[in-house]
Amino acid sequence: MNITLTCATPSVSLTPVQVYEQAASCISRLSLVHPDLRSWWKLPDAPNVPFVDFHDSHAILSFIKAMSAKHRAEFPMLADRGSTGLMLTNASSELQWRERGRITLSVQPAMGEVTFSVYGAERVLAPVGEVVWSLLKALSSDSRVTYAKTDVHERVDGRSLVYSMHRGVYPHREFLGWMGYVDQALLPAQLKEASRVERLGEGTLILATDFLDLSSSAAVEQVNRVEIRLAELGLLPVTDPQLS
Repeated sequence: MNITLTCATPSVSLTPVQVYEQAASCISRLSLVHPDLRSWWKLPDAPNVPFVDFHDSHAILSFIKAMSAKHRAEFPMLADRGSTGLMLTNASSELQWRERGRITLSVQPAMGEVTFSVYGAERVLAPVGEVVWSLLKALSSDSRVTYAKTDVHERVDGRSLVYSMHRGVYPHREFLGWMGYVDQALLPAQLKEASRVERLGEGTLILATDFLDLSSSAAVEQVNRVEIRLAELGLLPVTDPQLS
């Protein structure tokens, strides 16, 4: 099972130092969830390029500045979006990267997204349900987060399936997937379809189903019902107004 947990935040223009600080804040919270998430490195963007320790702030900031300058030169009309983001991993080598599930943490302030991805989650983050819920809680505890969703990618009967693409409800709205966060206070009675509803700050964490197995029609239907109910509550954002 491959998992992608994405948190939406307001799109903002940040300096390289501010990008670094936002990434450091994410790392601080993730480090409390699992021992393998305490140390991070910049993911190389080309073969034979070394992994750079995130704590080497001079090297990380130099990279952000260089990438931002390159981006401004290629796309001058986007210069006001600030510095580019940062892609990190919890591994210091190619071998360790594969062994630890090819985990990445993407911090993209200009796009308004923070994304945590893992390949083979049930192998490297066991017990996977508890760990992913804790990751969701850690990332959503940032007051800037307005929405969070968790996508699942599995092979079913030889076919590669992604919940959001092949099992979701709406083509014109966001999906919640396995679990997520909305920035509105909800009571369990308002979302009876969900397995778990828990307040977090001004918003609510939602576990749609205990385990999202894409080969299980019952599990998929439960997630679909949760998303339908969220849409009825006005909490499933529209992504394509032309289809609404």
